[in-house]
Amino acid sequence: MLHNTTISRYPVGNRLPDTVILNVFSEITALELKELRDEINRIDDQLLRLLHERAQLSKQVGSLKADEGSDIHVPHREYEIITRLIKQNFGIYPEDAIEKIWAEIFSASRNVQIPKNRIAYLGPVGSFGHTASDAFFGPKAELIPITPQTDIFTEVETGRADFGVVAIENSVHGTVRDVLERFLHTRLNICAEIYQPIKHNLISRFPLSKIQRIYSHSQTFAQCRLWLNKFMKSVEQIEVVSTSDAAQRAAAEPNSAAIASRLASEIYEVPIIADSIMDDPDNTTRFFVIGNQTYGKTGNDCTSIFFAIKDKIGALYEMLGVLDKHQLNLSKIASLPSRTKPWEYIFYADIEAHTDDENVRFALESLEDICRNVKILGSYPRGEK
Repeated sequence: MLHNTTISRYPVGNRLPDTVILNVFSEITALELKELRDEINRIDDQLLRLLHERAQLSKQVGSLKADEGSDIHVPHREYEIITRLIKQNFGIYPEDAIEKIWAEIFSASRNVQIPKNRIAYLGPVGSFGHTASDAFFGPKAELIPITPQTDIFTEVETGRADFGVVAIENSVHGTVRDVLERFLHTRLNICAEIYQPIKHNLISRFPLSKIQRIYSHSQTFAQCRLWLNKFMKSVEQIEVVSTSDAAQRAAAEPNSAAIASRLASEIYEVPIIADSIMDDPDNTTRFFVIGNQTYGKTGNDCTSIFFAIKDKIGALYEMLGVLDKHQLNLSKIASLPSRTKPWEYIFYADIEAHTDDENVRFALESLEDICRNVKILGSYPRGEK
């Protein structure tokens, strides 16, 4: 070894010079580092071979599904895999990293089974709907920007898209009413939910001192009011149809800025000059993935329903009593006009369970007896908040 060669130059019994000792330790460290890196390379090569083996198996699974007419995307199966792996994770690897890594593996596997999923989302390019769709379906999916948002349902209903991603509620602004109403008139199912953090950034090709105008959506300005009043109070604020449109304007106009997403910053090549300027750091939008598919239970599921109660005293209390009797937790309830009769309302509710659960089946049967109408929108795995 190198350090033996270095030491042999000096007589036995003599104290080695400090520089020689440092060189020896440096050589030992370099050798150990090389050995560790070689071992990491060996493991990486093995991981790649295993991923190829997994992809081949996924391809075979895809062929069997195609023969049976089964769905390629099976969220409850993916949830089972991640849950099993996390239970086995007693090492130093973070759980959230395991989830992210396997999310990419699942995405790649789906693309092996079907070349591309076509995903309709609320455009334009660079929107938070774009960010949520990209995170859930992976980089190989074909993402189709659609406006207005309710037209996403039509894209999936007609088969022009395999799935749609629609915003259903925001932690600051509440329920997206037109999307909720659209669920009344579709046969599509809710297949999954995505919780997308809303991080607003000031982007510009100019420093703060040179900015004369800022573009963004009206809601975005409202969500960043404190920061704007503190740092950009005298700068003109111009409302546009979307944060993506704002990013395009900031890219084209001198002395301009936009409040937009990180993805919009990357797509339109406008740098972030102030990161996370929103007033509420926990601002989050809940998205639904919609499609024609139905999925089995994972053990961590939600069922969304519409129901219309009969016009009598205590009708809503009676409905809630059914859920209590069957030990079901109601995580959300919202009302909207029926549009068939003045002052008549339909209720939307999220129940923390799956329709395959016995107590849910019994509860729904009871609700059909006491409600004028019950519509199941879907049972799906809960998203990570």
